[in-house]
Amino acid sequence: MSAPLARISVVIRNVVWVGIVAHAGFVPMFWLLGHPLLAAFNVLSVASWVAARQFNRRGHSTVAMWLLVGEVSAHALLAVMTLGWASGFQYYLIPLIPFVMFNDRLGMKVVAGVSVTVCFAFLGLHALAPAGDVAGPVAVAQTYANIVIPFLALALVSVYFRVASTTAEQYLARMALTDPLTGLLNRRRMDERLEEERSRFERSGRAFGVILADVDHFKSINDSYGHEVGDRVLRAVASVLKQGLRGQDEAARWGGEEFLLLLPDTHQQGARDVADRLREAIERQLTELAGLSKPVTMTFGVTAFAGSHTLEACLKSADAAMYAGKRSGRNRVVDGV
Repeated sequence: MSAPLARISVVIRNVVWVGIVAHAGFVPMFWLLGHPLLAAFNVLSVASWVAARQFNRRGHSTVAMWLLVGEVSAHALLAVMTLGWASGFQYYLIPLIPFVMFNDRLGMKVVAGVSVTVCFAFLGLHALAPAGDVAGPVAVAQTYANIVIPFLALALVSVYFRVASTTAEQYLARMALTDPLTGLLNRRRMDERLEEERSRFERSGRAFGVILADVDHFKSINDSYGHEVGDRVLRAVASVLKQGLRGQDEAARWGGEEFLLLLPDTHQQGARDVADRLREAIERQLTELAGLSKPVTMTFGVTAFAGSHTLEACLKSADAAMYAGKRSGRNRVVDGV
């Protein structure tokens, strides 16, 4: 699996066209305002943003970042010292701070250094640059553009930060609750769900079914074909189980090649019917899904929590039934007591 794309690379990809379009628009604007040097500089600015885009596309996102930081800083300094503080070009410095922070390949000292440098550059321009004069419709439009464009860039960076943070939080939450190999619930989450169903039974009296299932001869599969094939078998099992369950049912990888199924609002016979159907589906589909030549089957132990014993006893009953099925020949469904 390829390495995940660097965050700064995604940010550059999303903001690069803002910079290209803005600088392309500045070329005729500065020419009309009678500043050919600034017009020529913006031709170089467009070339810099295009080059940064190419660097970024080729995987050199940090080089692209520094190229853009240098261009934005130089452009802001030259424009403000030429046109004055009233022109608003100093505002382009502000988005550089979150922009650089998105590069997780940089150390904190570098990020802090850039942030402090930008701050002092902003203060230095405020102290040293001429006040400037905004006269004429073009100059007025330029001033407003220099407020809107930096805030647009800052908004794009902020939107990506929100999306990236939310995605990371959702991923961590999902990883904390699911088995990474099969995508099913992990044992910790299934323990919580079992306890939730037990509590619901105490309130409503609604029984729930519990099924423990184990892949037959799984050790020999690993020994004969390798762990990669064994993992493929487990993923195929998870796929068949998910397809065969109702929307309210849940499946978990209980440990190794064992799976636990929780069936809300289900009595013993209903759980038995589900297990029979799943056993047949496994026998019919699993060999082909796993890409093996010999049959792959599973053994199921079935019980239901109906208040006659504790949750722990219910799980032990399903486990004992499953192992009874193993001893009696495998590839079968056995009811717990």
